[in-house]
Order: sequence, then C-alpha cells, then structure tokens
Amino acid sequence: MLIRLFALATVFMLAFPVLAAEPPRKFVLDNTEIIPLKSRHTGRSHEVVIVFPESYGKEPKRTYPVFYYLDAYWDTPLLVSTYGNLRYDNQIPEILMVGLSYPAGDSYDVRRRQDYTPTAIDAKSGGADKFLAFIRDEVAPLVEKNYRGEKTDRILGGVSLGGLFTLYAAYNQPDFFSGYIAISPAVSWDKQVMLKVDETFAKKQRALPARMFVSYGSTEYAPFRLPIEQFQKRLEQQSHKNLALLNYVMDGIDHTAVKGDGYVRGLTWVLQPKKPAGPAGLERDMKAAGE
Repeated sequence: MLIRLFALATVFMLAFPVLAAEPPRKFVLDNTEIIPLKSRHTGRSHEVVIVFPESYGKEPKRTYPVFYYLDAYWDTPLLVSTYGNLRYDNQIPEILMVGLSYPAGDSYDVRRRQDYTPTAIDAKSGGADKFLAFIRDEVAPLVEKNYRGEKTDRILGGVSLGGLFTLYAAYNQPDFFSGYIAISPAVSWDKQVMLKVDETFAKKQRALPARMFVSYGSTEYAPFRLPIEQFQKRLEQQSHKNLALLNYVMDGIDHTAVKGDGYVRGLTWVLQPKKPAGPAGLERDMKAAGE
C-alpha cells in the first residue's frame, strides 16, 4: 500500500511543475517608454507611449515614419503584436509608434469623449480642436526632436470615437498627416456632423493629400453602422483631390473586434508605398532551412 501511495505521489509531482522560489514577474512590453506631458492646450495631464522599432538602438541617426494612435491604454499590446507580425511578413517598413494615453486614475471613457469629439453636445464633449493642437504643437515636436520621428511622414489612427477624431484631423489639418486609419469611426456623432464637415471641405476644393482607410464591421449595431456606410459612399463620391481612399467592410465582425483586422489592413494600406522589397519572413526562413 505504501509503495502504491509513493508511486502515485511521484506521478503527481512529475505531472505538475514545481514553482520557482522567486516571486512571479509582471509581463512587460519591451522597447516601450511612457512620457508624462502636461498640455497647455487641454490644460490636463496626458501620457505618451513610445514604441521603438527594432533598429532604433542600432542606427542612432536613422529617422522613422510615425504612427500616432489613440486609446493607447487599451490598444498598445495589440499594436505591438500587429506591428511585429506585419514586419515579419515584410508588409510595412520600420516605424515609430506613438500612443496617446492618460495617467492612471483618469476615467478613459470620460477623457476620450472630451478629447476626441469635434462638437459639444454637452459640457463634457467637443474638445477635439484642443486635443489636435496638443498633438500638433506638443507631442509631434517632442517626438521629432527627441525620438527621431519624421516630420513629413505622420500617420494618425483610432477606433470608434478615435476614428471620429482621426477624420476630424484629416479635414482640419490636411497637410499635417500623410495617412489616416479610421476604424469604425463614430460618424453618427452629433447628427452626423462629419457629413457637413466633408461637404464644407469639398466646396472649398481643398486637396486632401493622404492615404485614408475607413472600415466597419458588418454586424455592428445598425444605428452606428449605417452612418459609416453613408460616410464611405460620400467619400467615394467627393473624390477629394490627392486622396487615396480604401473603404473596407469586415464581414461578421462586431464593434470591438474590428481593431485586429482594421489595424492590419489600415497600416498595410497607408504604408503601401513604403512596402519593403524582398520576401516575407516565412519564405525567407524556409529557404534558409533548405525547405
């Protein structure tokens, strides 16, 4: 009986690994840095998340296109992974990613509604002009001076209210960014005010020199989805001068799941002119292995 119990105990110990003596560590994203900033435009504290490309430390004189993305407190892990996958597949060049975030303790839902919306429908909205000025006058100069970001190759992207802000920036600073990724943009905001913005912009016959990606999920809530469909059609009809547009629909995808496919397709589209030459990583690795 004792032999049998000993045998069972041995099997149990072999089946389950023994925990190490040191305390468990946190999982940390390498090649990232967080910068606190107090904005003179918004009057509030912000955080900027820098995600460095793979060659950053090895090539100290090299500059990089910059992808400014919203909702960094939620989407940085996703975008770090997305960037790595696209780089392995050789679909995009090396870029510097700059995430816009807020300090711990802030209500992200409250702040993003305040900063990402172009018009005020209450006392806690309508601050997009101040937030855009914060990016233009405070974040971008910091990134370009201290982190080797390119001044002529800036991309802006966001989801939902972040997508709304991205479109707002396109019309209000058309010469500042060269690419836009608007994933499920909340164009239903304020009775579809962005349709009026687009119409006014078109009447002035101003150029929109950029590559733009606009997408939504086919199963998103209809009152939210249908205005995006309408806005996509408007963009196609207007044919703004110098705008390279890709409208995209994600079949069977709902509101929050759009981020994964949206950022893959969006980054691939806006960076298409800079796609590196040569094979993708799988082809390269298999050839190296003689397969």
